[in-house]
Amino acid sequence: MDIDKLLENLEKLKNILENSPTVPVWDKVILDKEKLLELINDLEKSIPAEFLEAKKVVEERDKILKRAYEDAEEIIRNAKEKAKILVSNNNITIEAQKEAEKIINNAKKEATEIKKEMEVYIDNLLNKVENLLEKEIELIRKCKSEL
Repeated sequence: MDIDKLLENLEKLKNILENSPTVPVWDKVILDKEKLLELINDLEKSIPAEFLEAKKVVEERDKILKRAYEDAEEIIRNAKEKAKILVSNNNITIEAQKEAEKIINNAKKEATEIKKEMEVYIDNLLNKVENLLEKEIELIRKCKSEL
């Protein structure tokens, strides 16, 4: 699991800092740059996939919302066209107007429902990511405070 690798690498970093030789008087440590860069690279590689997945989810959400709006606009446009055709026929003008309004209202409701469902889905997913990030931040703060 990526989080285990991340924790392992943070523990290695802590050990390096604790076991590095100190500079007298200043209480500073001498670090092996190459060793630290290698460890940082390992840390970067062990970042949980959830972080990358969260970015993809947000991008996908934007695409889905854009498509939902485009679909809704297309439905409305088709409804308006259908309404114009129906209105041109004098015998069914009143019924055409009612049908057009019904179609437009249904399209708007459908678009609103799609948007609400996507917002709930994205909100739930982002809450999960937020919780994970909060745990990671707390871990980083703990490691940082131990330095």
